[in-house]
Parts: sequence; structure tokens; C-alpha cells
Amino acid sequence: MQSTIITIILLTLAITANAQTRFALQDLKTDALTDKIERKTISGTDATFGYFVFKKGAVVPEHQHINEQYTFIVQGSVKVTINKTDYLLHAGEGLIIPPNVPHRFEALEDNTIDIDFFTPRRQDWLNGTDTYFTAPSKNK
Repeated sequence: MQSTIITIILLTLAITANAQTRFALQDLKTDALTDKIERKTISGTDATFGYFVFKKGAVVPEHQHINEQYTFIVQGSVKVTINKTDYLLHAGEGLIIPPNVPHRFEALEDNTIDIDFFTPRRQDWLNGTDTYFTAPSKNK
């Protein structure tokens, strides 16, 4: 089921983005953002795809950005905090986070896999100013 879900998401991204850009998840560069968070990413003209692997206890500190965010948990579980409300997401569940809304993630299990889709594309990821992973602050 997990590979089917990933395939569907990747095909949807390829259709809705520029179908001329083909990629394979295993070929994307893995960035170690912290000792508990790894990320693979690719951006098109108008959107960004992110594939995260979290170890238990990994925290993405509260931050916000101009992007609408679609989060989908493929494996494991996370706690997402938005406006002091906690949302528990398990494998097969997702959440849409509107633009400019502060939010925080915490992985509740080892090897949690989170697929995120952002529109517009994450310019902060492209230019390396996404410092909120290691320095708790609100980035836009």
C-alpha cells in the first residue's frame, strides 16, 4: 500500500507540475537537516515536493511560510500543533495547512515518513534560508 500511495502522489505531481521533469525518489539528494530529520526535495515552477524521514522525537519547531502545505503521513505518526491545537496524524492521514499559519511537527515513531506538497514553491528551501529546523524561529 505504501508504494502505491507514493506512486499515486508522484504521478499526480508529475501531471500537475511540468510533466517534462521526471524524477525518481531514490535519485533525489538526501539532506540531513538534524540528527533526526532527513529530507529529499524537488521543485517545479510553481510548487515543491518534500519527502521527510523522521526519527522518534524529531521536532520541526514552530514556523510559518507563505506556502499552502499539504502534509500526508505515509508511515508512522506525528503530532502537528496549529494555534495551540494538536492534531495526531497516523499513516494514511493528512492535513492542509493554510499560508502564514504558525505550525510545529513532532514525530511520534521512528521511521515516520511524511510527504509534503507546497504551493507556491519553497523559495527558502531553494536558497538555503530554511533555518527553522535548527534555530527555533518564525520564518516566512
